[in-house]
Amino acid sequence: MNRILFPLFLLPAFLPAQERLDLRAPRYCQYWGDSLETELYRFESAEDVPQVVARILGWAGRQTPNFELVPSNAGSAVAVHDGEKRYLLYSADFFYDLNPLETYALLAHEIGHLLNGHRFDFCCRRGEELEADEFMGYILYCAHLTDSVSAVGMADWQRGGAGFGGHSLSVEERRRAIAQGWLRGETVLNTRSELSFYDNKSNTDMAGLKAFPWPPPTCAQRYTLAQNLSSRFANLAEVNTWLCKGLDERRYWSRSYHHLPGGFALVTRLEQFRLDDGACMPEPQRWVDYPAVSFEGGILDYLKALIYPNKGYFRIFVIAVTDNNAGSSGKKIRREEARKWLDDATSNLPYEIGMHPVSKRHFVEVLVYEFETRETDRKCLQRCTGTKSCREHLQRAGLKF
Repeated sequence: MNRILFPLFLLPAFLPAQERLDLRAPRYCQYWGDSLETELYRFESAEDVPQVVARILGWAGRQTPNFELVPSNAGSAVAVHDGEKRYLLYSADFFYDLNPLETYALLAHEIGHLLNGHRFDFCCRRGEELEADEFMGYILYCAHLTDSVSAVGMADWQRGGAGFGGHSLSVEERRRAIAQGWLRGETVLNTRSELSFYDNKSNTDMAGLKAFPWPPPTCAQRYTLAQNLSSRFANLAEVNTWLCKGLDERRYWSRSYHHLPGGFALVTRLEQFRLDDGACMPEPQRWVDYPAVSFEGGILDYLKALIYPNKGYFRIFVIAVTDNNAGSSGKKIRREEARKWLDDATSNLPYEIGMHPVSKRHFVEVLVYEFETRETDRKCLQRCTGTKSCREHLQRAGLKF
């Protein structure tokens, strides 16, 4: 066979248009390979992948994505978090060899990372990977490309030891996550017309979240953080990402989700605060559930505190995202009950709730519950006369939303 040789100065004319991507400090999930290319470029768009992405977004209830879809020289598909920007990079050549089931599964996994606002921090990767797998199972049900057995089998799909393996997760763990997503897809699509009408009398809703008592327990200081959420957010997942960013900045990393009518409640861990200014106690005293003893007043005050019990002041923040106004139930809450809000609930917002669109009626209200440990018997009781207003508690805790 005769080979045709082109002069080197003519070669650039036959290459697709390229633009270098400027990623400064990317964190990412990549299906194929261990690391990103050292230099990434934007190529001309291929038709098939954007069409699949559009379908996935439609099934997820998103009209506009929170990421930019970029054809590039990435090895396969990569979900990238770079500062305030998010990208889904993909290689058209890689997807050319995949069948529809593999294409939807791979893209859904990476899109699940992006829509859920994952940050790809080392401490959270296991949970993030399982959440993305769960989203993949949901999308595979929506796409009707396979049955549940084949969908779960996607956990075994690896090439050369790469693929969905890694992050200290077993294949069985990933199978369970995909299966859960498949079942949720079946539930959601069969009851989609009732998605915003949760039965608050039940202990759990159809998404597996335990119900937060609504109307809430009495004696909470309350503050409306935002109203008319539809002017800022497309769905509940975007609201959750905004709230989690503020909580992460102040190290409220332990939190739980509960369902509310038309939305969800986000509950923080019980923390100890100072009575004088409302600021958080220094760590590790901040998170202990008994009155903290410190050297701040000197060694004599420290020794005195060991002999004579001192008071302790505690609080829990409840962030309610809902379209249902409610007063209070008139019932007090014990500290042990409030602690169960965190212990007995999930740490992730289910995506079928997250993808629920927000309306003009949706608002965000913060409730803070205070507890005091008495000097006499060290019993911890709820304070119905708060030491600070809810807004002051937010300011003193350094929470900025």
